[in-house]
Amino acid sequence: MTASDSLRTLEGLLPPRPGAGLDLDWPTIEEAWGTEFPHDYKEIIARYGDVLLGEYLEVLAPGVFTPDTCDEPGAPLGGMGFITADARDIWVDTAPVGADVKSEELVTWGAASSADLFCWLARGKPAEWPVLVFSHGDDVWTRLDFGIAEFLCRVLEARPGVEVMDDSPLWGQLHPVYLSSAERRRVREAKNSQE
Repeated sequence: MTASDSLRTLEGLLPPRPGAGLDLDWPTIEEAWGTEFPHDYKEIIARYGDVLLGEYLEVLAPGVFTPDTCDEPGAPLGGMGFITADARDIWVDTAPVGADVKSEELVTWGAASSADLFCWLARGKPAEWPVLVFSHGDDVWTRLDFGIAEFLCRVLEARPGVEVMDDSPLWGQLHPVYLSSAERRRVREAKNSQE
């Protein structure tokens, strides 16, 4: 399945809502991160934003912070940068024997409420970056040789190739509840105003 096919399938499963997506300054972000990001990921961010799927898996959006926008020392890449740093530390301690991967080649694109992490092996062309899933409960990494859009489609449709996710709340959820951070913020604000 091509990335375009996967994006179309994903849109059928998760129809994008107006105002959910993020319009990011990709050239600035990619310069700060020192890498280009995969096209299917950029499209997911544009359509859904930093989306929380099924109250389980959050697709993270990259950021670029300056001393004016973030007072945390060493945090120029925002929350996604912090989680990527954590994943790299975890890789050092738990990498599969014989894995030919340097920790700095990992970029985390998602995090689950179960503490599982979803990364890319950022080597070669971004369109070819495989997904690496860290299963926190077992301290095991699983490599999946396709991108984020196909990964999400396979999980939601309970298709072969992503059995590492078969006990997650998203497995086979053809139309899970999903909210972007902007939508979650609006829900919190509405709830707080009613209290």
